Amino acid sequence: MNIAPLPDHGRVSRPEWQALWMQYEPVTTPLRMVGLVCDIETSGGQTVIYVNLPDGTHLVIADADGLPDRLEQVTGWRIGRSHHDNPNFDALVFDSTEGGEHEGQGADVISMLAAVALHLKTLPDVDTQATGTKLGKVLLASGQRFAVAVTGVNSQHAAYSRMISAPVGSQPEAVKAYSRQTHLLEEDGWKAVHEQGGADWPLTVWQRRGVVVLVFVTRLLLL
Repeated sequence: MNIAPLPDHGRVSRPEWQALWMQYEPVTTPLRMVGLVCDIETSGGQTVIYVNLPDGTHLVIADADGLPDRLEQVTGWRIGRSHHDNPNFDALVFDSTEGGEHEGQGADVISMLAAVALHLKTLPDVDTQATGTKLGKVLLASGQRFAVAVTGVNSQHAAYSRMISAPVGSQPEAVKAYSRQTHLLEEDGWKAVHEQGGADWPLTVWQRRGVVVLVFVTRLLLL
């Protein structure tokens, strides 16, 4: 399987472009593995990922507005499909941003890429369909790891997000780590104010002295 080349433009050599490219490699690498040329572009203060498809259309991957500087800061994915030669063509492929149809998927990269694979397989162009099938196989073959993550705003009102457990090889192991981490929060004086996700994908909101954090089990994409 030949990986698609980098885009052919001068920005590739710029440190700011390279920094963004490195951040979003978990998104672009699976797409490039099935031959799709990807690019990252910042225009008007908004950063998006462009993905060229065999049928002459392209995907535009962003957050609710544009992509943040770091992958861990993404809150959800919004993917549109446009046509290079038809500015009136505009289709929504996936929306896991707040209020979107797939809001429950949040910023999960695998769920977003799986939705892209499914969409490509429904398109009339046979080469694009084949690309969707290949992408689905890449996702199935990719190594997966799970971890416990926390995101929130600290006492200085700065947003942050990080893993608070080591990556593990199965979801049940991550759920056990989640139980340990939330127990430590309780011991440290944090109060759970919201809970959802059940036993499979637990998620809780915690509060202490005006600081609020979200703790959850997350799936990591490692290729």
